[in-house]
Amino acid sequence: MDRLGRIRPPPSWSNLLPELAGLILRLLLCRIDRLRFSCVCRRWRLAAQQQRPHLPPALPFICLKALSNYGAFLSLPAGEARRAGAVPAKDVTCHGCFDGWLLYGPHDRDNDDSHKCFLTNPLTGATVEMPLHLGYLAKSNVLYMLKFMVLSPDLIAALSGSYVAFYRPGAPSWSVSPSDIGGDRGARGSYYVDSAFYRGKIFALNTEDELFVHEVGAAAADTVEHAIKAQSPQPVDPEEKFSKKRHYLVVSCTGKLLMVKWTTVPLCCRRPSPRNFDGITVEVFEADLEKGRWLEVSSLDDGEALFVGRGCSKAVRFTGHDERFQGNRVYALGCDNFFRKCHLAMPSYGFYDLRNGEIVKVLHDSMRAAAWPVSGMEWFFPLE
Repeated sequence: MDRLGRIRPPPSWSNLLPELAGLILRLLLCRIDRLRFSCVCRRWRLAAQQQRPHLPPALPFICLKALSNYGAFLSLPAGEARRAGAVPAKDVTCHGCFDGWLLYGPHDRDNDDSHKCFLTNPLTGATVEMPLHLGYLAKSNVLYMLKFMVLSPDLIAALSGSYVAFYRPGAPSWSVSPSDIGGDRGARGSYYVDSAFYRGKIFALNTEDELFVHEVGAAAADTVEHAIKAQSPQPVDPEEKFSKKRHYLVVSCTGKLLMVKWTTVPLCCRRPSPRNFDGITVEVFEADLEKGRWLEVSSLDDGEALFVGRGCSKAVRFTGHDERFQGNRVYALGCDNFFRKCHLAMPSYGFYDLRNGEIVKVLHDSMRAAAWPVSGMEWFFPLE
């Protein structure tokens, strides 16, 4: 009420101060919630644009594979389901999820009548068409590659168990950079399990924790550097003979190359213990490229957390107070490390806390209802 006794209208929500908008947006870790905030009105959309450089990173989605097709996204932390957008062509299926890209190809991976596949950004609609088969290795189908990395708008890298392939959009074929694994400088019987784009090069990790460096775009064998060699054989614990191992490469927020080793021992081989997850061990190492060795680290940099997966691994820095998402943790998907065959019915994820060694699994009822049965999961980091 003003001095004349007239009732003042309540302040409009559209006049929300930018500083208050920033405080609200910092509490919204879900990307969908931030988009909803921007859709309220023009002023809120402008405030969101102004605050974007100062916000903590939004949480990734979980891309779900139902039967043979990746077609649903779950937002974190609530597990709200979203469907993928329109496919880039007819008669294709989504075969994989890599960072912020979806890989489409023929329903039958071995269909010789099809010669193309696609990488598509479902948010922007950007699509890159690629040959389905590798150059002189004509029978090698790229849909069987372990990982794809879009290094730039004009260069794509793909990892297989024994080599790295490169493709420039518009080129007639892929170029292949063979590895040294199994040769004079690599452990025999080993194969690539993950890769990362680091310092302008492709770093590839094999099953023996050896690290190889591929020059970007190069196709000659002599461009492969053996950066970290296998260590001397150590006595093998009986439990480790039957353990399931996942190795991931991830670049930290401060520019370090890290390796995460996640080992799960089958229930039948575990020692009696009151703890539910004593059969799981998680180790994090930093690459010392000067001395050619891995150095184990006991904690991550301030506020940093790692999301690791077969299709994509990333480091993010959390600054909020949500106990579900804090720094010094390694987040992994249930299909990789937690539930084995149970993941066919239950989309899930969990984390390992480096501070106290605890492992926590997360399963929402809404996640279970969103897509069932589930035969695969990948982290999806939207590219804006």
